Amino acid sequence: MKKVLSLALAVVMLFAVCVPAFAARLNQMPEQSGDVLVKTSTKTETGEDAATFVVTIPADTALYWKQPSADVGYSVESHLTRNKAVSVSVAADGTMKTADGKYTLAYTLDGATAYKATAPVVYPAAAQALTLNVSADAWNYAVVEEYVGTLTYTAAVVAL
Repeated sequence: MKKVLSLALAVVMLFAVCVPAFAARLNQMPEQSGDVLVKTSTKTETGEDAATFVVTIPADTALYWKQPSADVGYSVESHLTRNKAVSVSVAADGTMKTADGKYTLAYTLDGATAYKATAPVVYPAAAQALTLNVSADAWNYAVVEEYVGTLTYTAAVVAL
C-alpha cells in the first residue's frame, strides 16, 4: 500500500510542478507605444571632431615676364559648431626679390585679403577673388631674373 500511495503522491507532485504557460494574444493586448531617442554625434565614425573647415589656396604660382597679374584667390568651406566661424587673412610685404636679394620687384594685392564667414556653415565653398598685380612701370625697371615673394594665408576659427 505504501508503494501505491508513494507512486500516486509522486504523480500528484509532478502535476503540481508543471506550470501552465499562457501565451498572450496580440489582439487581446491594449495598444502600446514607446519612444526611441535618435541623436547625432559631434564625432566622426573614426572618433575625430566633426567640426572642420577647409581653405583651398593656390600652389606655387608662376608670374610670366611682363604679365600684369596672377590669380592667387582662395576658397573657404566650413562645418563648425554654433557661434563659430572661419576667418582668413592674406599678408604680403609687397616685394619679390632675387635669390641674392639684390633686386626687387614691387607688387600689390587686390581683392579679398581678409574674409570672415557670417555663419558656422559655409557650403558650397565660397570663392574669394585675390589678384597679385605688378605695374608696367615695375616691369620696365626690372632686371630679368627670377623674383620670389611669399603670400601668407592664415586661417582660424573665431567667435561670431
